Amino acid sequence: MENQEGTQQPHLVLANKLFLLTHHDVQDIEKVHLKDEVLTAIKTDDMVPLYETLMAESLLEKDQSLLDSMRAKNEDELKKLDEK
Repeated sequence: MENQEGTQQPHLVLANKLFLLTHHDVQDIEKVHLKDEVLTAIKTDDMVPLYETLMAESLLEKDQSLLDSMRAKNEDELKKLDEK
C-alpha cells in the first residue's frame, strides 16, 4: 500500500489512514505512526473540522495553539475570498 501512496489522491490516502487508526487489528505502534501522518495532513491543509472531530473521538490530543493558528488561517482565507 505504501508504494502506491504517491499515485493516489491525498484525501483518499488520508481517509484510509483514518480508517486504519480506528481499526482494532492495527498494532499500537502503527497507530502512533498513523496519528503523526494524519496530524501532518491536518496541519498542511488547516483542516479544523477534522481536527476537532478527532479530538472529540479522543484520537488526537488537543493543542489549543495549533487549533487557534489553523482557525486564524482559515478566517484569513475566507476574508480573501470574500474580497474577490
